[in-house]
Amino acid sequence: MLSYFPNLYPDELLYSWFARYHDHSGNTSSKQTMKELFGNMSSAAVVDFPNNLEAFYQNIAHFNPPEINDVITNHSMYSYYVAFQSESMKSRAINYINNGGKPGAIHMFLGIAASTIKNWHYLRFCPSCVQKDREQYGEAYWHLSHQLPKVFYYHLHQELLHDSNIEFRNPHKHEFISAEKAELSPPHLITVFSPKLGQQLKKFSDESINLIRYTDNTQIQDFTQIYKYLMQVNGYANHFGKVHQQYFTQQFKKYYGEEFLKLVDCNFDEYSDTTWLRNIVRKHRKAFHPVQHLLLLQFLNVSFKDLENYIGKKYEPFGQAPYYCLNTAADHYKKRVIPKVAITTCADTRKPVGTFSCDCGFVYSRRGPDIDKADAFKVGRIKNFGSMWQAKLMQLATSDSSPYRIAQVLKCDYATVKKYMSILKGKSSNIDELPIDLCIQKEAEWLKLIEAYSEFTVTQLRAINPALYAWHYRNNRNWLKENHPRTSMKVTVNKRVNWEKRDLEILDLVKRAIQKLYAIEKPVYVNKSRVAKEIGQLSLLEKLVDKLPKTKGYLNKHLETREQFQIRRIKWACRKLYMENESNIVAWKVRRLAGLREKLSNVVETALENEIRLYQQGEMQSEIKAMDF
Repeated sequence: MLSYFPNLYPDELLYSWFARYHDHSGNTSSKQTMKELFGNMSSAAVVDFPNNLEAFYQNIAHFNPPEINDVITNHSMYSYYVAFQSESMKSRAINYINNGGKPGAIHMFLGIAASTIKNWHYLRFCPSCVQKDREQYGEAYWHLSHQLPKVFYYHLHQELLHDSNIEFRNPHKHEFISAEKAELSPPHLITVFSPKLGQQLKKFSDESINLIRYTDNTQIQDFTQIYKYLMQVNGYANHFGKVHQQYFTQQFKKYYGEEFLKLVDCNFDEYSDTTWLRNIVRKHRKAFHPVQHLLLLQFLNVSFKDLENYIGKKYEPFGQAPYYCLNTAADHYKKRVIPKVAITTCADTRKPVGTFSCDCGFVYSRRGPDIDKADAFKVGRIKNFGSMWQAKLMQLATSDSSPYRIAQVLKCDYATVKKYMSILKGKSSNIDELPIDLCIQKEAEWLKLIEAYSEFTVTQLRAINPALYAWHYRNNRNWLKENHPRTSMKVTVNKRVNWEKRDLEILDLVKRAIQKLYAIEKPVYVNKSRVAKEIGQLSLLEKLVDKLPKTKGYLNKHLETREQFQIRRIKWACRKLYMENESNIVAWKVRRLAGLREKLSNVVETALENEIRLYQQGEMQSEIKAMDF
């Protein structure tokens, strides 16, 4: 039983707590300290996820320490790394910290080991904190908030954090080293960031602190739903949730800048379809580093502490139902009586178009999304005035009101009043003799048909429901003429193209693009669509390449097949792994780095085996060294 154990300081790492005990106890052997703390000498001195805490707590229970869950939450990296994990993964991490397990297992199942974002190489400190700790407690200690990944500034003092001389992954794995045993003097040469970059780093530091403070109070299981909603609200996804990936990635990189993204290990190729940024706004099929989540949230103007406010929210481009009826002839004018809205997509702008149909027969539409409350009272196009509006018009007309006066009362255009007055007065006797309910029903059916097939012409609609068209043609012809689908006029431009000259121009652009794509260090698939996008002529090369014979011949000769691309990736992956470590050239590592699927063609499988064998037999080393030289 321990006869002494120090108090735990605010924001102190458990590693630091154990290290101070080692100093205070006077033990000369690290393994002796391990045995006193954990009851064995095989435990490892880990900075971020110390384990076997159940055994440790049994040894210090008589000192009435804080609750074990509070200690794990507030004095280890647990809160930081599980913030975006599922409940089952959080329970698994807690179990590992309490009861121990295979060394490094927690870094594997939380996705830390596989992440491109690495921890700091050394334990870090804030000079002002060191001075304050010594004045208040008589000794300095390692702070949790100083060790958070990619946090360059301490949030309270707004000054740069510095590296100590103690490695984060100590090669002496059983040794706890306290802050007082480390070199805590600021370096002579201090990194200076530009004002803009400094502000970005400080803001990111603040958000990292919010993450560890509010993780325990945030219960979110589906981040995909929240990100989808935020992307829609900010205009980076349409009302169906489809992300405008190219625009989104360009704006993201423009917002942060490459210098900042490189500092936090999150830079990416904005033209690649497999970057972390594109994947994080899709359905989550793998773990993402908290740094990546924080960058996305900051870009979308949301703090982690407010994230719970967006749980279950659904994007409504026209606000929540019910919606306003804007029929000036109805007694429910500007009242919320329309239960739902039919949303389609504008063919020109790709923005949502809402069609609002009231029981009074009034049907109108407008293009969204609504920006402010006043937009809810705007009418883009009136598709049907309805029988109530028409009855009001005839009532005003028979009361000797002038068309100008009627237009003022009904809040519409003078020409609209004149047109409908002539239509209503000129209706055939057939329509007058028909039951009004039947007429309204047939008109509603035709309007629904137009709404369901908004891109169709009258001829195409007639083919879908010939009986309905025939009824209106015989009994309600004037109304039918006024309620046909609006089709845009096609403008034919007689512009002759010199295809021979165009062929030479495109050929020159294609040659440069292919040379540029093949020169990219990490191979990209050089196919026709990639080349076409590179030169901004996708439609031309997809549809009219037969009119460019020289360009077509060059493409056929220099584009690569999927197998050729996979073999290039294999060669690149082997070379990269060899440059990092000669022993890295194994099949599974090459497959993962090259992004290969499990099922490959026989040609690619053979190429993979041959390339690995060449490295393992030492036949490629001299060639690579010569290339490097």
